[in-house]
Amino acid sequence: MLSPLGASLSGLRAGLEKLEASANNVANLSTDGFKKDRVLLSEGVTGGVVVEIGKSTESGPSYRSPQGEVIEASNVDLAEEAVEQILAKYTFSMSLAAFKTTDEMQKGVIDLLA
Repeated sequence: MLSPLGASLSGLRAGLEKLEASANNVANLSTDGFKKDRVLLSEGVTGGVVVEIGKSTESGPSYRSPQGEVIEASNVDLAEEAVEQILAKYTFSMSLAAFKTTDEMQKGVIDLLA
């Protein structure tokens, strides 16, 4: 079993990785053929958060270039990424609150034992 501090740290890391993936997606919004990163968060075997990052398989919208070629645009949706960034913020904030609470509880136990 993972310690409460370890579980909180894995949540902080998950929030950061989720935000980094979304920021990368937004940065490549106008890159033709770019496939967005998908982040899947799950519970680890011993507790904590496990992050899996993979590429989306959805195709982006197509358009015709001035030369007549059909080009696939990026499949990144800016509105979806805004929501993902808000979720990443709350994931990080909740994990930080759990970390602070665990730290305060451990200090309280040390004060009782001292």
